[in-house]
Amino acid sequence: MGITIVQKSDLTKKRPHAVKALILAGGAVTGGSFKAGGIKAFNDYLDGFSVCDFDIFVGMSSGSMLVAPIAAGISPESMLKSLDGTSKHFSQLTAWHCYRPNVGEMIARPLKFLAQAISWLPHGMVHLAARHREWHTKLLGAMWNFVSNPTIKNYETIVSPLKRALSRGDFPSLLALLPSGVFDNRPIESYIRENIARNKLTNDFLETFRLTGKRLYISAMRLDNAQRVIFGPDEDASVTISEAIQASTALPGFYRPANINGVDYVDGGVHETADIDVAVDKGAELIVCYNPFRPYEPKEFVEGFRRSRSEGKRLAADGIMTVLNQILRAFFYARLRVAIDRFRSSRDFAGDIVLIEPRSDDAAFFSLNPLSLRNRIAAAKMGFESVRSSIDEKFDELSPIMASYGIKMNRGGVEEKWKRLADPHASEDEIRRVLEGRNGATAEGGRHRATRRGFGKSRRGKK
Repeated sequence: MGITIVQKSDLTKKRPHAVKALILAGGAVTGGSFKAGGIKAFNDYLDGFSVCDFDIFVGMSSGSMLVAPIAAGISPESMLKSLDGTSKHFSQLTAWHCYRPNVGEMIARPLKFLAQAISWLPHGMVHLAARHREWHTKLLGAMWNFVSNPTIKNYETIVSPLKRALSRGDFPSLLALLPSGVFDNRPIESYIRENIARNKLTNDFLETFRLTGKRLYISAMRLDNAQRVIFGPDEDASVTISEAIQASTALPGFYRPANINGVDYVDGGVHETADIDVAVDKGAELIVCYNPFRPYEPKEFVEGFRRSRSEGKRLAADGIMTVLNQILRAFFYARLRVAIDRFRSSRDFAGDIVLIEPRSDDAAFFSLNPLSLRNRIAAAKMGFESVRSSIDEKFDELSPIMASYGIKMNRGGVEEKWKRLADPHASEDEIRRVLEGRNGATAEGGRHRATRRGFGKSRRGKK
């Protein structure tokens, strides 16, 4: 199933003014494009309501890059147009924004290591010679023995004295050569900040709430104490929205930790998968959560599966990246299931949760490189088709829940677009036109009415 529903409210009682929350979980680079297409599909199902009309918006990791503009009233169509640079609201997100090398650390760390090694060398060699006077002659003999008889014992005879010598004193660890991340995500913060200014919006959590009444929350993890941090109008509002997004998207290892005001932050998905508890704590009764990452289950696949795997090929056969991809998905998915089950059994929560995910047998999206930027259009198309398939399967169960909150759902527009996207002869330009086409309350020609209520420039200005 692509949709999980926790239905605990009394559907006979209409609550059009109940607090509604939209949560966008992470999904790496490709996952962001996948979610953009999925949000487009979900939005197209809504009749007289828009994803921009929710009251609370929660985002983490790549989801924070999407939830912030949605909270500001920017349409899914406009966000999709940013993929090819035709949006009136967004400049194009390029490889430089996502893959700027962490050059500073790549240069500084080897230089620091070299300086420490050079400073260690004189007294280190003296120490070695004093404690092992015959070591150099024994080393030559040990090396000859290993060459003539390459056994583990002879190898240890060579390495053991070196290990003992290097373990004493302050010889720097070889791991110190590695940077804290391969890339630097500061260009992402610049991209968000510049586009906020371009649209004459505010970059301030408190001012966003004051001007619109909408609450935006973005999560990250503080590296030095491994604690979750929630940025928002009634939480930590000491950073700008663009800085919060930088903190939340700092995927460990891939990006260096985001240092903001002297504090190191890493990806918001490290601590929690979807932060459903944040929406519940803020009073949300209807929670729609979109999570693009779930583990792949080939045994359930029926159609569209690559022939090699359908014939029994193991995931491990595709190498370490496929293995890590599956493990990370399983980790995030398991945590999210625990959270869902907690609220399902909670006596304190009497609302409804709709969790939208890809189907477990979605091989096409699983096979996409989650860190690749070039797959964005394909990922967006898959996201649209994935959400369409998931909602269509549960439409009759989902529709009355949404209706009880004053939200009508309609299949019409989505089915017509899906047929065009499913055409095997559709070109990439045709796919773009379908995904970027106007629909309902949010159109490319102008921002949603939420922004017309008074979003202005931030009091704090650019940083």
